[in-house]
Amino acid sequence: MISELEEELQPAVDRRIVGPPWWSHLAMAAGCAALAGLSIALSCREVGMATLWYANAFGACCLLVAARGRWWAALLALAAGLLATNVLAGADLRSAVLYAVPNLGEMVLGGWMLSRSADWRLIHRSPMAGWRVWCRAALLPALCGATLSVPLLGGSGVNGQSSTALWLSWFEGSLIGTSALLPLGLSLIRTWSGEGVRAVVRQLVTGETVAMMALSIATAALTLSHLPFPFVYLGLPMLAAAMRLRFLDVVLQVWLVSLTVGATIARGGLALPPGHGEWHTLMLHLPLLAALLPPLLLAAAMESARGRQRALERERERLRQLYEYSPAMLHSIDAEGRIVAVSQRWLERLGYPADEVVGRQATEFLDGPSRQRMLQQAWPVLLRTGELHDIELRMVCRDGQLVDVLLSSTCERDARGRAGRALAILEDVTRKRLAEQLSAQFQRMSVMLASIGDAVIGTDERGCIVSFNPAAVAMTGWPAAQAVGQFYGTVVRRCHLDSGEPLVDPVLACLRDGHCLNGESSRLLHRDASSRVIRETITPMRDPDSGALIGAVATFQDTTTAHELARTLARQAQHDALTGLPNRLLLQDRLQQALQLARRSGGCLALMFLDLDHFKQINDRQGHDVGDELLRQVAASVQGAVRASDTVCRLGGDEFVVLLPQINVAEDAAEVARHILAAVAHPYRIGAANLHVSFSIGIAVYPDDGEDETTLMRRADTAMYQVKREGRNGLRFHHAQDTDLGAP
Repeated sequence: MISELEEELQPAVDRRIVGPPWWSHLAMAAGCAALAGLSIALSCREVGMATLWYANAFGACCLLVAARGRWWAALLALAAGLLATNVLAGADLRSAVLYAVPNLGEMVLGGWMLSRSADWRLIHRSPMAGWRVWCRAALLPALCGATLSVPLLGGSGVNGQSSTALWLSWFEGSLIGTSALLPLGLSLIRTWSGEGVRAVVRQLVTGETVAMMALSIATAALTLSHLPFPFVYLGLPMLAAAMRLRFLDVVLQVWLVSLTVGATIARGGLALPPGHGEWHTLMLHLPLLAALLPPLLLAAAMESARGRQRALERERERLRQLYEYSPAMLHSIDAEGRIVAVSQRWLERLGYPADEVVGRQATEFLDGPSRQRMLQQAWPVLLRTGELHDIELRMVCRDGQLVDVLLSSTCERDARGRAGRALAILEDVTRKRLAEQLSAQFQRMSVMLASIGDAVIGTDERGCIVSFNPAAVAMTGWPAAQAVGQFYGTVVRRCHLDSGEPLVDPVLACLRDGHCLNGESSRLLHRDASSRVIRETITPMRDPDSGALIGAVATFQDTTTAHELARTLARQAQHDALTGLPNRLLLQDRLQQALQLARRSGGCLALMFLDLDHFKQINDRQGHDVGDELLRQVAASVQGAVRASDTVCRLGGDEFVVLLPQINVAEDAAEVARHILAAVAHPYRIGAANLHVSFSIGIAVYPDDGEDETTLMRRADTAMYQVKREGRNGLRFHHAQDTDLGAP
């Protein structure tokens, strides 16, 4: 509505006339001549002057649409039309000029008054604007024109009437003619420039418009000739039309009725009232003017009312659209709490169609606790105070999903103060609540990550660190601020437990393959060059919706103590506690490996059984402590007499085994045995005692003496006992004729 008023109130009008100037000026001259001729044809012979003069209204409209700088050309065209009409009507040129001058003056004054105000654009919808236009462009020019006609026509003797009669005749004819035609001309200009010719034709040529016009014309023709007080009946059809039709239809009807009245008067169908001096013509023109003006004002009032109604309907529709399609969840309830309107967002969020919502109690869409809180607490407050603010409720969707909302409401009240319709705004805070829960959970997780002893490191999809807990800081030596943004492999530097070779970045491998890496043990290098053993797990993270990799989580524990303990236990399980030499279990493992290697390569190996001579007597005479120390020193002597690749094992007591995994010939084993005998031949000083010991050594060679560990050990043991039988402190290979012997 505001935009329409702004458009109507534009003070300027597009005065450019379509077509070449000569064509427009010719049209002005022709139109003015036609209307002037029509008015002369309708002249009342008794008055001697035109009863209804239309040409001045036409001229004012022509000047309104003409450019101000071209008014002189328009006035020349209008003057030509007036002169031609007067000459053709029988007036001489002098009389024609004298009659034209007041008319041109009215045209100029009317056009100027119209161009100074935008009221002419509002006459179709504002009775006050129409009244102002009538006073300025009809009444004032008619007064001026009538006053000017007296000296020009009366003083020159062109018109023989008295000054009063001449003034009245001119004033009445000009005023009524302008009053009838000017609204039509202004309406055509406004409608033509805004909607076009076709719109004007479509508006006028309708069944109802034609019927109402025919009724008004017929009423005018019949009442003027056959009924007393005809002007009373003359206005009734036009008033009815003003109630039904648009303003343009009514002004056309008014002009046609004025033509009908003029034609009736011209042919003598309406007698003039009895004479009352020079003012008797007022008895004719005043009732006619009173019959023509009210329909115009009523039509403008009705058009204004219809415009306001349309504006209200548009505003109502706009507000409805704003309400229904508001991005907020809205619903309106009546005094009983039933929903009477609901927004589209409300329906979409809860998943209901409108027909399942309107008419139901608003509390039906709340869960149990929220319904109880609404009825017992919030509703009484709304009825008492007329408003609610941020009431926490939980609504139930059609599919059973719960939605957390904050409800704010305001309530209308009638003249007695009773609560009526209420508008509720519901803010969906489900995501907000979820975000708060996630934030709290994140805080808890952050505290947990900061408290646990395991290192936890998060990376993005590129393998760059995004989170780094305090345990990771302590284990790597990297501050969290420096670690974030670095590749995992740059911060967590790992190497192989045994070889010490650097290991590749496991996070990159996890992100590349998309698989978990569980329980990998390695040695972690600290920034201060220290190291520790860790057990590492890498888990890929995926987007819950798309399944795409979005990063990885690496966790590792410091297993240095456990690793060292395991190694210690493993060593204890495979080594002799007294001498530190490999025990029978480790010997069996190494013997199996040596046999496999010998079988593949076709080489030889030797197994030697060593028994310490007379150790029992030393142990009994010197004591177990001395015996244990002697065993330790002898073990060191034997280990020093063999190669690093050879294995020296203590089976128990005073028995030792030496495994030579790679020999070329059997004599190589004999040479090693001699080195051992020589190594232990020196005296061992333990405490105050100097002890002399020797070995009885039995040798079995693969593959000559056996191809499996059991056979080799048995035959080496047999050869060793054979040495003892032969006098001890010596060596002997197993021979095929040897038989198993017991201890001597």
